[in-house]
Amino acid sequence: MSEEDTCNELRARFSRSFLDAVVLRMLVSEPLWGYKMMTKLKEELSVTVGPPVIYPLLDSMEKDGLIEGRDAYAGKRRRKTYSPTQKGIEFLNCLGKILSDMAV
Repeated sequence: MSEEDTCNELRARFSRSFLDAVVLRMLVSEPLWGYKMMTKLKEELSVTVGPPVIYPLLDSMEKDGLIEGRDAYAGKRRRKTYSPTQKGIEFLNCLGKILSDMAV
């Protein structure tokens, strides 16, 4: 197995284990809705997540104050888009420090 294959496998494993952190990181770049997050996870990280996983996660993260949802309209279609809160940004910063401390 090449180093690139190992990195891709670890990236997917990390993404599944720390899905809340991965979702927060995605939301730093732009507000997203559930379906778009599922699509990006599949395309960018090769992690398949369905509605029974992503929507309860988003509800939990919103209740924990890590993200906030807002209704957005595309024509007549309503989508709930999510953005990180200050608490969510602090969560990511702490995770980054922990990972940095563990780096060789």
